[in-house]
Amino acid sequence: MSNFQASAGVQGRQFAEQCDQLLAASGFELGSCRMVVKECGIEIDRVATTPTGREIWFEYKGSIQGNRPGLIRTDTLKKAIANGALLQGVPGAAPYVVLTSHLPDTGVGVDMLRSARALGYFHDVICIYQPSQTRRLREL
Repeated sequence: MSNFQASAGVQGRQFAEQCDQLLAASGFELGSCRMVVKECGIEIDRVATTPTGREIWFEYKGSIQGNRPGLIRTDTLKKAIANGALLQGVPGAAPYVVLTSHLPDTGVGVDMLRSARALGYFHDVICIYQPSQTRRLREL
């Protein structure tokens, strides 16, 4: 394994821990992690329950380093979009929320994210480092 791959794994785990801490601080009960949705073959990073008892499926996309972290990388964004699209065909699927470290602010990534939101592929996409966005967790 290269140093890059090892570093990426460490950063991914650190980001997942930050996401879990944010959800817990927002009143979520953390359930299973790494759940595979058998109907479509995708993996959910965390199943969590809101304070009102609603189950939410979270995907974590981010890191704290790198030139194009989070959803700035179009291949990472495309994977999140594809997962959201696949979940549309799963009867009884919980709302799908992506927690990310970074959102695209220019280029085709902005257009892809806008289109995916308009198609209903995400219940929400939240940058965990922007308090104005993390407040939306309480509305889920």
